[in-house]
Amino acid sequence: MSLQEIIQNDIFNILKHISNNFDIPINILIKRYIPELEIYNKEKKKRLNYGKLHNYNLSNTHRCIARCWGGEESVKYIIKEKKWIFGTKCKIRKYGTTNYCQTHLKQVKKKGHPDNGDFDKDVPHNHYNKYKKKIEIKFSIKYNL
Repeated sequence: MSLQEIIQNDIFNILKHISNNFDIPINILIKRYIPELEIYNKEKKKRLNYGKLHNYNLSNTHRCIARCWGGEESVKYIIKEKKWIFGTKCKIRKYGTTNYCQTHLKQVKKKGHPDNGDFDKDVPHNHYNKYKKKIEIKFSIKYNL
C-alpha cells in the first residue's frame, strides 16, 4: 500500500466516524477533506507525484464561479461573438455545496457578490474599462448601435 493510500484511508476512517456521530453525509465530507497529495522524497529532494496539490485541472462544474483579475492580458474581445471577456474564472474548488471557493464565499457574505463578480455575469465595477479602451483604440473596434 502506498503512502498516499494509507493517508487517504486514515482520513476516510476519520470522516466516516464524523459522519456517523454528527449525522453529516459522508459524500460532503469526502469532497471537502480527501486531499490530493504531492509527497517529496527528502533524501533525493525529488517530488513524488501522488496527485494534484492545486485544483488547476478541475472541470468547470467543480470550480468556483467567481471572476479573478488575470492581469491586463485577461481583458479580451472575441470578434466572432462580439463579446468581451474580463478576467479569468477562479481555479479553486467550490466549497461544500456553494458555487464559490472559501475566499469568494467570504466576499459574497460580506458584500453580496465577489469583488470582481461572477465570471458569467457583468463586472460590478469599472476597473476593466481602461484596458477595454486600450484594446478598442489599438484594434479600432467600433460598435453598431
